[in-house]
Amino acid sequence: MKSYVEHANITVSDTDHTIKLLLTALPDWSIRGEGVNQDWFGKSINWYHVGNENSYIAIQSGGEEKSGHWSEHWTGVKHIGIAVPDLEALITRLENAGFPIDHRGADHPHRKNVYFLDQHNIQFEFVEYLSSEPTKRNDYSL
Repeated sequence: MKSYVEHANITVSDTDHTIKLLLTALPDWSIRGEGVNQDWFGKSINWYHVGNENSYIAIQSGGEEKSGHWSEHWTGVKHIGIAVPDLEALITRLENAGFPIDHRGADHPHRKNVYFLDQHNIQFEFVEYLSSEPTKRNDYSL
């Protein structure tokens, strides 16, 4: 087995908003687990694992501020990238649900990508690969 990213954990103030963005973007994902931690360092939080059988985003409540904007020079995760089979369909679903595109990625002959922000300034990158050949998909010299 090769190593892979199994999950990322994010804290937000409005879990419903971020879950709606992810489930709208990725209709093959679901809430695969959820619960309550009564004492998360002095605070009760709700947590959700949103994803599929292989990977997920752990989303927990309890956030008190927004993340900095991705273009600013703060330390932390700038975005979470998720590969998808049909980027244009994803864009249509998100825009119809009220989530505007933040920006598109650079032109590349073997992949296309787009970025969306949730209301907490957490950025999600969605990428569609147009080649099954890793050398083409991962060519950064273009």
